[in-house]
Amino acid sequence: MCVLAQRAKSKGQKANYKLGMEWPLLAFVIVALISTALSELPLASLRNLRHLLTILGAYTVAFSLRRHPEWRKPLLWTFIGVATLASIWGLAEYALGRSSKVQSTQGTTMTWGALCVMFMSFTLQQALAASSRRERWFSRLQFIPQIFAMLLSLVRGAYLGFAASVIYLLRHYWTNRRLLVRKILPALLVVIVAFAFLTPATVRQRFALIFDLKYHSTQVRLVQWEYALKIAADHPLFGVGWRDMLPLVRQYVPADIAVVEQARYDIFHIGHFHNNYVMILVCFGVVGLFAFLWLLIAVWRQLGRAAKLAATEYDRLIVFAARAAMLGFLVEGTFDWTFGDAEVITMFWFVIGLGFGQTPPHAEPNTRAELAG
Repeated sequence: MCVLAQRAKSKGQKANYKLGMEWPLLAFVIVALISTALSELPLASLRNLRHLLTILGAYTVAFSLRRHPEWRKPLLWTFIGVATLASIWGLAEYALGRSSKVQSTQGTTMTWGALCVMFMSFTLQQALAASSRRERWFSRLQFIPQIFAMLLSLVRGAYLGFAASVIYLLRHYWTNRRLLVRKILPALLVVIVAFAFLTPATVRQRFALIFDLKYHSTQVRLVQWEYALKIAADHPLFGVGWRDMLPLVRQYVPADIAVVEQARYDIFHIGHFHNNYVMILVCFGVVGLFAFLWLLIAVWRQLGRAAKLAATEYDRLIVFAARAAMLGFLVEGTFDWTFGDAEVITMFWFVIGLGFGQTPPHAEPNTRAELAG
């Protein structure tokens, strides 16, 4: 609706709606529709396909920011500010004993953790390289409640996803030895010391559990992935459609499977497989998985091109933040079904649009997307 309203207001002026990911997007949608038509539960699958409409958010944000560059900084600071308020709200709920983990305004901690990974990428980028010293310190202050809200979510996938985002952002500063030695390394040392002394023991224990393959929630994932591959082997090309996987789990997984009781309960009561790529494979088959990966690669590479087209260094850094957020989303998606979570995927396409929106209004996307940097 926003795009249509702005289009009408532009009075026929030339506008570029393309983001350079149209062909892989079309391929993925077509495969999803074929999978739905062939599914045993086509209506359920069709209802779930509504989540694909969230990609319109990327087009809306990108088009709006290209036409109105003056909106870019206010939107960014609004985004970061609201994220900080949500983090403080979650920490307050936790401090008052109303929740055992921070989940802020979300229904589950996993949703909150996934959201944290994406908005913290932008806050960290501003803390490192905002255009003024005041903005950098303002971002650093906001980063404090954000990182504690993420850590206290106790979502291990979020820890790994954010670590990937940090590594991606910092790689742009390794060549600047003065910045590295005087600012980045001391800041990392402070963070490490603060983590060691200020974070609760539950957070440190949660980090340790990342490597514990016998932990019950890790066992759940390993069992789920094993039998998901068996389901996919029986429906190799177009999958079973986007549906509740619980009936299939109960059909394929033996009732007497040798796992701890807590893991057994989750295996037989959770209707997804805690992995974006495994879920896409089961839902849409090998063809759908290839189309999905093609779409993600196209988005990544077009963001790289957007960084080159950005008119200012500030705009270019925002594109890098969008890429970092995307990388965090992709890494966390290895451990959770974030692509099927409406709140998470809505923010994902929002930040992608924020990255694409940093280019000039009439920039033509390179559909071959030669930039892979």
